[in-house]
Amino acid sequence: MSTRLSPRLFVSLLLLATAACATDSRAARVPARDTVALAMASAAPRATALAVPVVTLVVQQGDTSARRAATRLRLLTEAEQRVADGLVFAPSVTERFVVAARNKRLLVDVGRVDLDVKQNADVLPIVRRVTARVGPLARVTHVRVHGTWGVETDSIAGYDVWNGRVVAVLATGPATDSLLKRNAPLIGVATRAFPADSASSVPVADTLRAPGRADLPAAPVPPAACVRDSVPVPFAARVGVVRDSLVRWMSDSVKPSYAGAAKLAVRGDTASGCFGAWRAIVVVSIRTPAFDWSEERALLVAPDGKAVSARLRDLRLRTHESLLAFDADGDGIDELAARGLTARMGAQSVLKLDPTTRRFSRFASGFAWETR
Repeated sequence: MSTRLSPRLFVSLLLLATAACATDSRAARVPARDTVALAMASAAPRATALAVPVVTLVVQQGDTSARRAATRLRLLTEAEQRVADGLVFAPSVTERFVVAARNKRLLVDVGRVDLDVKQNADVLPIVRRVTARVGPLARVTHVRVHGTWGVETDSIAGYDVWNGRVVAVLATGPATDSLLKRNAPLIGVATRAFPADSASSVPVADTLRAPGRADLPAAPVPPAACVRDSVPVPFAARVGVVRDSLVRWMSDSVKPSYAGAAKLAVRGDTASGCFGAWRAIVVVSIRTPAFDWSEERALLVAPDGKAVSARLRDLRLRTHESLLAFDADGDGIDELAARGLTARMGAQSVLKLDPTTRRFSRFASGFAWETR
């Protein structure tokens, strides 16, 4: 007996079969999550060196703990802080400080004071305490001094104010103290000294020399070495001729570029020392009284009398006078100490020579003053 399906029933069965096939096909194309995890786990042991690393994302969590401010030690009281606001110290990274003899004491310039210390007697003790606590030489007990009189290691006896400058007072040896009592023009450069330097320091008497007198070395100086303060008479006469010639040339040839300038002041200075291949320097400056115009020329003189040009680069300071030569860093080539001047200010400056370019540049500066 044959059974015949109605057309409507046949169409319904056909639609159900098609939907079932589509469901089975989609399941074959999109595997289940469990299937993917199992496949990755089984493939992990067979991963090669070229497999792509798995990146793990970590969710950053906020700090929910209570924050506590770091405890800071208070170095100055409120009264000391008010005084400290009127002091301008040298930067803490400063390595070299100018040393000079002032009022029969050896002083180190460490900064400027903008307070009227003379009118208020209570300010000076506070300035001393503040400088000892937060000054550039705080927690420093000794300094190594290279000066025009020799080399020595001195201790810091205290701090004071001199002519608008904050200074450290040095405790010197007997030989240096005798020079101070005679008001010798001592100029030097100080650096921080450490215990090893103090223990191995050279006694003052071994390197001492008074201005205008020969050195007293501990050992004989080789003939080829440069002997300071020992200039032959003919060479000194030659240096004088070079200075006078340069003064005459600048007086006749160097003039301001504008008309109606005031009377010009011309000054020439010389200093003998060990400047590499040269034994003396001549510096001649010409300027107006108000420093609205100035020019400066420098010459280095060799032992045979030949002069070559040199340059002095000292930032704001335009002209230099009162020259002194000494070795401020122990390299065998002298530095040039000078009184630098510019409009309404001046300072004690120490310049270092570059023998290749014959240029003097600032090595240290201090004891500045201003006129208002």
